[in-house]
Amino acid sequence: MAALGKATITCPGCSEPLELTLRLDSNAKAGPGEIVLKVDRSIVDKHLAAAHSEPAGS
Repeated sequence: MAALGKATITCPGCSEPLELTLRLDSNAKAGPGEIVLKVDRSIVDKHLAAAHSEPAGS
């Protein structure tokens, strides 16, 4: 399914921006007039698997 949008978050450890892809979640139960978005976490999982700075205060 095509992406509905993108959102950028920042890693709290290394301050690298990570772009998340938002897609419609066709398996979720939504009420009347509601839509449910699913975040593709693959970029976050790849980033966390790589060596980078730990969050401040850890």
